[in-house]
Amino acid sequence: MIVRWLALFVVLLAGTANAQPVGVEIVQYGLYRSDVVDKQRDVAGVTHNVIDNICHLATTEVVPMKIGVHFGVRYKVTGPVAGQRVLLKKVLRYPTVMASPTRSASSMVVNFVELPVGTTSYTEYALEQPWELASGAWTFQFFERDRMLAEFRFTVAEDATVAESNEPICFQLSS
Repeated sequence: MIVRWLALFVVLLAGTANAQPVGVEIVQYGLYRSDVVDKQRDVAGVTHNVIDNICHLATTEVVPMKIGVHFGVRYKVTGPVAGQRVLLKKVLRYPTVMASPTRSASSMVVNFVELPVGTTSYTEYALEQPWELASGAWTFQFFERDRMLAEFRFTVAEDATVAESNEPICFQLSS
């Protein structure tokens, strides 16, 4: 009887050791164009754009520091069970503490999204206001609870120029 329980324990332990954990894979990054179809303010006073008609314009880690620039990443949720819903924490770290007229100063913004394993999604930041023009490292991070799954860093620079593609790659977000 003890041998049977021990064997079952070893099998379960081996299965756990081989199980692929949930992850996030960055599949595309750079400058984008998108249509803002709505704006929603969260409980912290942060305004989030609801976007549509997203087009990838350039693959770059360097972002021009000017109003109207959108930069971000497309990412895929990976894991052992396709379709399994995963709660991701998305963190965007600014290069400096920023304060908008509608919220207190902060060096980052945090939000949550629940997505199924296998889904490809997108997150961006749009430089829309003069107080958002901050040069330096802007870092997108993805977590499952406190475990970091992926990180991508852009450098926003005042003198940066980026050649955009003549044939942008456009896509829709799945619901």
